[in-house]
Amino acid sequence: MKKLISIILISISLHAFSQEFAPLGAKWHYDLAFNTGLITYQTIESLSDTVINGKPCRKLINFAIVSGVPETTYLYMYSVNDSVFWYNNGDFHLLYYFGALPGDTITLGYFTTYNGSPLKMLIDSTSTININGQIRTLQYVSCGDNIFIEFGGIIISGIGNLNWIFPITDMQADGPLRCYSDSLVGLFLNPFHYNNGWNFQDCEQQIITEIEENSKLPTVDVYPIPSNSLIFISNLDRNTKYLLYDYQGRVINKGIVAPSEPIQIKSFPNGIYSIILINNKIKAISRRVMKI
Repeated sequence: MKKLISIILISISLHAFSQEFAPLGAKWHYDLAFNTGLITYQTIESLSDTVINGKPCRKLINFAIVSGVPETTYLYMYSVNDSVFWYNNGDFHLLYYFGALPGDTITLGYFTTYNGSPLKMLIDSTSTININGQIRTLQYVSCGDNIFIEFGGIIISGIGNLNWIFPITDMQADGPLRCYSDSLVGLFLNPFHYNNGWNFQDCEQQIITEIEENSKLPTVDVYPIPSNSLIFISNLDRNTKYLLYDYQGRVINKGIVAPSEPIQIKSFPNGIYSIILINNKIKAISRRVMKI
């Protein structure tokens, strides 16, 4: 069921509503759109608390499937009052300031433009948005050089930029935000998404999260390749969840496969697919499937 989202499109001069950034369990679901026309999905999830350089931080996992292969990276964010910092290369770097007012310029010193100067964010105007009873500030910002790096658009306090959580550099495929959820606001479906009216269930189907670091199932494989009707998974020792993705990154089939049990692919069009296998310890592995 869609949640109520109302937007107050008026410019305000109030201080931003201070919100905790990345509360435990928070999830961001993004598109991952490549120049080739391939669109898949990626997820960021707030996993745990930690301390870095004496700062209380949140550890986040960024998980994506690229060319059928799961990729994970870990992010560390620190927030105080209305400022959000990202930890990288041994230090914290300003990423957002939700308390900025129209006309303010914020320098994001870690990021540089095409000519090497620090990236600057101009707050063009602000307004508010009501997300399931939670009032959040919107910042309409100009940020980027139109050549190498961009970070402009709409920013929501506590959620971030509605394109990608970080500035996007040339040839990056990240974004835009599909939906966001946490225990306070519930589910926020991005009304500014370029394809608003999509099937929002994608936000729940999306992709696997909570993958253990360095997790592998090295002896598991898929055969035969190619196949016109059935595929088998070798060396399974228990019932295993699977998701079958098409070349556009869409889940077209999912279920539970038992050891020595085949998976039916006869009804699918010929082509290349990816199958993701997840065991009961939340470990995952990806394998290529060819249907002929």
